[in-house]
Amino acid sequence: MTDPVTTAVAAPRIDARRTALTRAQIALYVGATAAVGLAAMIFVPTSADDGPFHHVGDYALTALGIPFLLAPAALLPALRTLQGRRDGWLGRAGIAAMSVGAAVLVAMFVYGLIAATGSSLGPTYVLASVVTIVGVILFAAGSWRARLLPRWLLVAWPIAWTIGGTLPFWGPGPLLLAAVYLAIAVVLPRRVAAGGDPAGN
Repeated sequence: MTDPVTTAVAAPRIDARRTALTRAQIALYVGATAAVGLAAMIFVPTSADDGPFHHVGDYALTALGIPFLLAPAALLPALRTLQGRRDGWLGRAGIAAMSVGAAVLVAMFVYGLIAATGSSLGPTYVLASVVTIVGVILFAAGSWRARLLPRWLLVAWPIAWTIGGTLPFWGPGPLLLAAVYLAIAVVLPRRVAAGGDPAGN
């Protein structure tokens, strides 16, 4: 016979995990879509950095950066909930770094759209981008011991974000990030249902 008290306590936890899984999946698909859009921008004329907008592509490129950054900012807290906070201080630090870096970059993109100009504000753009990379690395390191995501994805994710994130290391790089996001979206529901992988594979 089911204990009513146990059921009453477990129900909110189950609801929280369901909500977190939904948030994570939305963030993953939004991030993958934005990443594909950014990769496609290599075929669209855009103006030079730190200058006024002269092409429609300038607005599109800047606008795509907003969901591209909001996606991981929403994804990390959702994954932390799904991992039962087993990612520890590394998970917290990763979320904090991603949140700060993403907030700075999104503010710059919004300003760019309003002012119709691209501006990196000196080293601000690069520094904020590096902070987001550090955030993903820290969160992936914390998630390693949580064993919710396959470890090969926890290795591929920081690499993909570094190559395909907001620093222009490689034009098609966002496609690699989109592939990682889609892989996480596919395996995540099964891993959540199974309670993670005790073997850590």
